Amino acid sequence: MDNTVTPPRFVDLTGGHNFRDIGGYEVADGRQVARGKVYRSGNLARLTDADHAIIAPLGLKVIFDLRSTHERHKLPSRLAPAAEIEIWARDHEGSVGDLMAALTAPDATPEDSREQMVAIYRELPYEQAESYRALFLRIAAGDVPLLFHCAVGKDRTGIAAAFLLDVLGVPREVVVADYLLTERYFEGNLKFVLKDFSSGSLRGVALEVLDPMMRAERAYLETAFETVRAKHGGVAGYFNEVLGLDAGVIEALRAELVV
Repeated sequence: MDNTVTPPRFVDLTGGHNFRDIGGYEVADGRQVARGKVYRSGNLARLTDADHAIIAPLGLKVIFDLRSTHERHKLPSRLAPAAEIEIWARDHEGSVGDLMAALTAPDATPEDSREQMVAIYRELPYEQAESYRALFLRIAAGDVPLLFHCAVGKDRTGIAAAFLLDVLGVPREVVVADYLLTERYFEGNLKFVLKDFSSGSLRGVALEVLDPMMRAERAYLETAFETVRAKHGGVAGYFNEVLGLDAGVIEALRAELVV
């Protein structure tokens, strides 16, 4: 199996964005991550009836909504009325205050927002630990096909996907390349974010200041990996020490997803 990130794995939707299968990558022993079991996405608030018809054959059992309580209330997911899919979410508020302050400051620069994004990637593995623990346990238990998503499908979702692929044995460069696929959706992500926040906290923010927040930059993900390496010896140590998931859970994840 070629370790490139093509052919595209995207699910093409009109009202959704960055919806893709995380499978198909080769792991260290020559096997590969199964396709059709785990998907990642941005928010599902604007799915159309045509999108529902595309998603239905995927057979999703569970959707993990990693967004905060405020985000979910502001933009509730639009799922097909007859869809029998369990929705998992938890009540919490994300720590995005520093980012919003950096973006909306009168003298804000692109570097200010980029520095805040790096800082956020140091915190997200811990801020989202409860959600990640539940997500990985459900996958290990075989509750698939499963989708996990946040607002744009880049940061909270990106770290979850990267850490999962890492413990499955996907080489780091391939994990990073998968994360960077979000750049193909940059224009679409920007469109959704501007629509979502045009009358709120981001109104009037210059596009060049907003740009780093919307990018999937290698340095962001590498910050998350380096943080858990320095504190826990790597992602497996993070699973054990922060998520409370031992080697048996990692083996269950591999048994479920590596074919």
